[in-house]
Amino acid sequence: MPQIKEEELRQAIEQTLVAHGKLPAEEAGPVARIVLGYFGLHDSVLDNKLTSDDRDQFYRLEEEGLLSSEEEDATVARGKTWRIHYWLLKKDRIREVGRRPDLEGPPPADQVYKEMSDRDWRREPIEGAPPAP
Repeated sequence: MPQIKEEELRQAIEQTLVAHGKLPAEEAGPVARIVLGYFGLHDSVLDNKLTSDDRDQFYRLEEEGLLSSEEEDATVARGKTWRIHYWLLKKDRIREVGRRPDLEGPPPADQVYKEMSDRDWRREPIEGAPPAP
């Protein structure tokens, strides 16, 4: 499956974290860039490579279904077992969410103006309202 592009991940973040009020809109691009910086050309990344703040972002993306995590037990010298944690890009989900029209953000500003009535444009007073100062 082709690599996820920054724009695809940014759109998916906007449709999930930003739309749910968990992330300011201006942070969607930087978060997408950070996440893809860890993954590079791979579909997985070791958890121990993440900073604490970046790991928090990964958990948020996991809550929205854009990432998943797995763990694997590995036996090392002297029979000790190490647990290795991985993060995985959910490419299908990222692409699906990035294209879903039902999760669109607020309407464009010009749409608000198009929906205003002629009376609103003329600034006719509302009956019973006190006069404007």
